[in-house]
Amino acid sequence: MYLSVSVIFSFLFLVVSDAASVFQSEPEAEGFMLGGTATVNGEFPASAYIVTPDNAVCGATIIDASHVLTVAQCVLDASHRVYNPRMVRVNAGDIRLSPVSPMRQSRLASVIYVHNGYKPHTFENDIAVIRLQQPLSQPSNALEPAVRRSRIVANGANCNLVGWGMITATGSSINAEQQRLSIQINDRDICTNMRSELQVFESMICAGNMNQSANSAPCTGNLGSGLYCNGDLTGLLSFGINCGAGNNPPTFTQVRFFNSWIEQQVLRNDSVPLRWSPLDV
Repeated sequence: MYLSVSVIFSFLFLVVSDAASVFQSEPEAEGFMLGGTATVNGEFPASAYIVTPDNAVCGATIIDASHVLTVAQCVLDASHRVYNPRMVRVNAGDIRLSPVSPMRQSRLASVIYVHNGYKPHTFENDIAVIRLQQPLSQPSNALEPAVRRSRIVANGANCNLVGWGMITATGSSINAEQQRLSIQINDRDICTNMRSELQVFESMICAGNMNQSANSAPCTGNLGSGLYCNGDLTGLLSFGINCGAGNNPPTFTQVRFFNSWIEQQVLRNDSVPLRWSPLDV
């Protein structure tokens, strides 16, 4: 039996398309973090990152084999509508964006639960849970669920923001290695007074550089990244991604305020309508 030319070309197109999807490269690190210290394998095994349909990178944190935690902003499009979950990819177990490590585990999302009280103009309730299509393989030396903090962190405490990429103060060097920034917890009221257009609510936590430029600060690409205090997941980077500028300290969704909500999402078995938005609630 002979195949027509059109059938042959259709077959070749499908083969090339499949190959392109398999060998799709990771987004380039682009000003993810200023300063910081490179981590080592297994130092922050709950850290993960997501790649959205817009090819943007956001931080995420493993909370169990089938779920990761991030901020609502990372899984909503420009119209504040949830992305199609099957177009959101989660990468875990790898401390580099590229090249791909043999330890990397990559999964597509199956459902995305965004807090229905999320307010994009104030960043209140900026949190979301992503369920994976297949569980992450555990145990793994490079992959382990986070311990979520349940107690208050005192002002002045030293914590670590964990993200990907580094850029020097002159902007001359970029790499894709995971970094940690040692940052200090600030008083919420001082942060609010410094940046009057955005209040730091009780369900948030403020940390990092205050009213002067700094050599260590998060830049674009670290939205949703985890803040760890005494090894516990304490916050998710929400705003104040200042790349060293003063008067705009990094501010995080405070995880302890949402532990009950997180558990409720993990136990849910319903789906979310396509194009759902917390603004419709």
